Amino acid sequence: MLQAPLAMDLLLAEFHKACIFTVPKYVVKSQSGLSKEAYLKLLGYREEDGKLETEDKYLGRVESCMKLYGALVQTEINGVRNLHGLEEGWAWLARFLNFLPANIYTAVALEAFIKMAGFALFRRYKSQFKKILNLISQHFVSALEERGDSNLNPIIMKLKFYIDTNQYCKEPEGWRIETSLLSEIVEPEPNP
Repeated sequence: MLQAPLAMDLLLAEFHKACIFTVPKYVVKSQSGLSKEAYLKLLGYREEDGKLETEDKYLGRVESCMKLYGALVQTEINGVRNLHGLEEGWAWLARFLNFLPANIYTAVALEAFIKMAGFALFRRYKSQFKKILNLISQHFVSALEERGDSNLNPIIMKLKFYIDTNQYCKEPEGWRIETSLLSEIVEPEPNP
């Protein structure tokens, strides 16, 4: 039993190494005093063949990491305590919204996280989660819109759609752990 907390610490360390937004952490460029390349590396951009990866590729990795992190947070199995469950997800969401600026990077991270963990967070925290979504809509999304950057429009639309259409009320596909294996249901094909 003592190994489980250590395993979770190691898993979280890997998450934090792969994506700083799982901490959540953000480095403000103007305060860093770094070159653009050094700053982007600090955010987690990877170097490929001597060049930094594209923003689209980086954002794809951020989205994937945050979805996986959200899946970890929302996972509940009867009789097993998730050492980094919904309480940690709730705390992460509060820290994220209190300390990180609204920009393309944080918007992608936030949308991916709530898309994965939002249903479970809503089930647990109900009206409090709705208040958080209202805060996201009124402050975070508004701050994105105020930037006037057309590159932000797709992520703004995703966030608005998620909140405005109550996607958090809908159980995501694959949320429940299957109780039977498909191989037990499907009959084997006869050998010719």
